[in-house]
Amino acid sequence: MKIKEEFISASVNPRSHCLVACKSAPFVVYASSLQIALQTVPKDDTEVGVIKSTSERRHQKPITVLKRLKSSGKVDEFVSGDVNSRVNLWKLSGERVEYVAELLGCSGSIGTVCGVAEENRKVVAAAWVSYPNNGFEAWWTSPTGELLNSTKIELDQKAFALCLDAISLQNFVLLAVGTSKRFVELYGESEDRKTFSRLVSVAGHTDWIHSIAFNDDPYNLLVASAGQDTYVRLWSIEPESATHPEPPKIPAALLDEDTDTPDELTSSANLFTFNNSTLRCSSHAVMQGHDDWVHSTVWSENGRVLLTASSDKTCIIWREIDNLWRDDVRLGIVGGQAAGFFSAVFLNTDVEHSETHSEDVVVSSSYFGGLHAWKSSDDQKTFWSSLPMTGGHVGEVRDVDWHESFLMSVGQDQTTRAFAKSEKQQVYLEIARPQVHGHDMQCLSFVNPSVFVSGAEEKVFRAFRAPKSFVKSLESITGIPAEKSFGTSQLAEFGACVPALGLSNKPMVEGETVDGEHWEEDAFRAAPTILTAAPTEDTLQQNTLWPEEHKLYGHGYEVYAVTANPTGTVLATACKSSHTEHSVVMLWNTADWSKRADIIGHQLTVTQIAWNPSGTILLTVSRDRTAKLYKEKTGDVNGFDYECVWTSGKEHTRILWACDWIDDQHFVTVARDQKVIVWSAEGAPKAQLKLDEPVTAVAASGDLVVAGLQTGELVVLRFTGENLEVVEKIGSNAIKIDAAVLRLRFSKCGRKLAVATSDAKLRVFDFTV
Repeated sequence: MKIKEEFISASVNPRSHCLVACKSAPFVVYASSLQIALQTVPKDDTEVGVIKSTSERRHQKPITVLKRLKSSGKVDEFVSGDVNSRVNLWKLSGERVEYVAELLGCSGSIGTVCGVAEENRKVVAAAWVSYPNNGFEAWWTSPTGELLNSTKIELDQKAFALCLDAISLQNFVLLAVGTSKRFVELYGESEDRKTFSRLVSVAGHTDWIHSIAFNDDPYNLLVASAGQDTYVRLWSIEPESATHPEPPKIPAALLDEDTDTPDELTSSANLFTFNNSTLRCSSHAVMQGHDDWVHSTVWSENGRVLLTASSDKTCIIWREIDNLWRDDVRLGIVGGQAAGFFSAVFLNTDVEHSETHSEDVVVSSSYFGGLHAWKSSDDQKTFWSSLPMTGGHVGEVRDVDWHESFLMSVGQDQTTRAFAKSEKQQVYLEIARPQVHGHDMQCLSFVNPSVFVSGAEEKVFRAFRAPKSFVKSLESITGIPAEKSFGTSQLAEFGACVPALGLSNKPMVEGETVDGEHWEEDAFRAAPTILTAAPTEDTLQQNTLWPEEHKLYGHGYEVYAVTANPTGTVLATACKSSHTEHSVVMLWNTADWSKRADIIGHQLTVTQIAWNPSGTILLTVSRDRTAKLYKEKTGDVNGFDYECVWTSGKEHTRILWACDWIDDQHFVTVARDQKVIVWSAEGAPKAQLKLDEPVTAVAASGDLVVAGLQTGELVVLRFTGENLEVVEKIGSNAIKIDAAVLRLRFSKCGRKLAVATSDAKLRVFDFTV
């Protein structure tokens, strides 16, 4: 048997400095929960960026920062830090990011990192925060990552190092630090190359500094800094003897609270000694163009163009024109739910890596974890077009279900997402975001080809019907005829929108517009359209909604599980519960969405519900450590009068998390007690296997049973009729990780397995015999 990972959906951690560009290949690399993902950039807007791989899990907590090590060559090496004080070194190898080494010494959440890779060594620095102290650490390693030396760098205990960057000047490393005290500080490597000392501290910013970057041009060395005061400042580092004109005074954006008069941004020249040379750090330029916090500053490869990203929903490309730094290009989004950008990078997509292409693509990450990309369409880089990229859920992916032609998932990030396989590229892409909710999503199930029901952390289930725009878009992108995907199922109107004073998706007819009084208001209005290629992130956020058809009221607590019977006529739902009266399974008639029955039996939350393939037996598992079988009294598969015919004993000793039917005669249950048990349809145990970790999800197809573990690992088993045999293990971790598999679902053809995990990943595996 051959098992291939066919698709990965992975978002960017919604923080500053979690996105970097490779120099040796046209890839972007970014932090995604506990892993590092690598994605290509499409050639044009008819294709979509493809996530080629994710790194092994070497972080136990979410990654907070990721940087590329500065080097003179085209080798790509990276350093990452996480919430749990772990700092790791990585390198690019082909289309994968491989682990190199761990750097020890930090004892708090890593806020920022930087590093330099020279021919015979690497120098890495990281700053961390842990109440009531903070820290600043530096490491020297060999080219292969073996530790040579480490030291703590003295830092004002009343200030945090919020951002770092490094540059190698004549084989000595110079560090730039942006602090919460609003200073830009420079630290120089000692002559014995074993420590760093503070050289100079310059003032200028009026609020915290979030990003700092050298332009890596030793003959015209500039440092760009930016932060919460919305200004971007350039600092020049040059020999003392260099001509130094008096910098102009620039009015500040903030007023002095005591005098109500404008302050002046400080412009000062500061001398310091580094590597036996006297240098001057002075204000070179102050740029105003952003209206909100600036999170990212990145230079082009030649060090003459600056890119900044801000919470004001814009990325600005700055160029020096006629000795003045100007905002030459503005990229961004208008409307939607975006709350600005955290990072932005230049990417050179030219095979020969020529300098003329060093700024032809910009990739940025947003507040909601999405990737945005733009490509210049002319040599002057005046006109830019958006490029579709692959993103994913931010936070846990909690449930997933297969349609005949696409896949749908729900997540902790309050969204429902639909993924389909492109006919042109033969890769999965996000084709729609049917639901953008106000509560964390929990579960979903297709009722028929055009209707799904989802549940969130509220007491209501919601039913949605596919709009005509989605059906036509799906047909255009996948090449699958609409008749095959949806048959005779009723469709909704052309699209959907959320009214200004409403919370539910309302249908829109084709050609309908909701005009605002101003173009900025119109930008927030949904504009459904028929897609012919992969949509961009801003299109997905507001233009691909599905109309809400009905709300299902009845549960007393947050809803937790949902499934429909094979004929799509009966819907079963459950909610969180700590008492018998709320641990019921409610049955609904999908024809009119009326509640028809309550099935009483469990004492605690029902965690999963499953009908057998013929729809004659209903299986439930619960936090009360039992599984139950129910049958319809009259034998009607579309009936609602169910009675309990079997309850498990003490075979499981911990919470049962999941269940599935192997066929009409056998089902499987899994639990926190690490057991996988196969039962007959009468409730007799047929086979049992205890795995190494708690089992959190299960799915079956034919004689295959796949178990998902608390660590994110998949164990492929084969049921022989009497025994369970281990066939293969997928995704083993080198260190103990908590990245539970929350849902496993085989497609209707039984060859593709969707895997939803708590570390924000949705994967599809192809099983070939």
